[in-house]
Amino acid sequence: MGTPSFAADFETATEAVKNMGIGWNLGNALEAYIQTETDVNNSNYWGQQGLDSETSWGQQPTKSELLKMMKEAGFGAIRVPVTWFNHMDKDGNVNAEWMARVHEVVDYVISQGMYCILNVHHDTGADSESAWLNAELANIGPITEKYTALWQQIATRFNHFGEKLLFESLNEIIQFKYGWNDPKNDNTPYEAVNRLNQSFVNTVRATGGNNQRRNLIVNTYRADPGRQTITAFQLPEDSVNSHLAVEVHVYIPGDFIMGESKAVW
Repeated sequence: MGTPSFAADFETATEAVKNMGIGWNLGNALEAYIQTETDVNNSNYWGQQGLDSETSWGQQPTKSELLKMMKEAGFGAIRVPVTWFNHMDKDGNVNAEWMARVHEVVDYVISQGMYCILNVHHDTGADSESAWLNAELANIGPITEKYTALWQQIATRFNHFGEKLLFESLNEIIQFKYGWNDPKNDNTPYEAVNRLNQSFVNTVRATGGNNQRRNLIVNTYRADPGRQTITAFQLPEDSVNSHLAVEVHVYIPGDFIMGESKAVW
């Protein structure tokens, strides 16, 4: 279980980022999911997967020994990406067994004295028919309703954890089926992300307890660090000072980081 801590004693976001040191992403595990054309056509994909989703991208089930090894290797922070929609019903309720499994993995990280960053991940999938968390201002009402309901469940479940657990609002959110380009036509996708980030902060803080001071991480549109994106980004208003961090993702040089062929940098 996470170690309880008084919220008033939480370190600032600046201190947390400094104290994390080097981090590692627990990829292809709790973020993994399987989607087929039949699933989409029958509209039955939501909530259909069990705990076996964790191995659907070839990863073995996460064990405490893995996190112990990462700690011994010198890592100070573990980001735990989680995809939720394949474990949620149409009303947005998270499957109890899945929430318990996520809790178990977070415990593995925290018990090693490392920081843990827990997020909402492939719900923002770029091209997936089941991606429901999109930067679409015209549809922001129903998106926000489901999004805040999800974070209320997550925040309530992990309320008792101390300062080494951080929540990350979302992953690389974009306009639906528009790829990784800058927004088309106008800046409404930027505004949609700003609104979702604000809803995230409001929702987590409203659950009280340790979440009143927990350090929260918000992302830019598609987690992009470019000038246009940063200019349009708005840091959410918060009920407390110095407990928000901003995350961006940099894949440069692309051939070296993501290329399937050999690359030299």
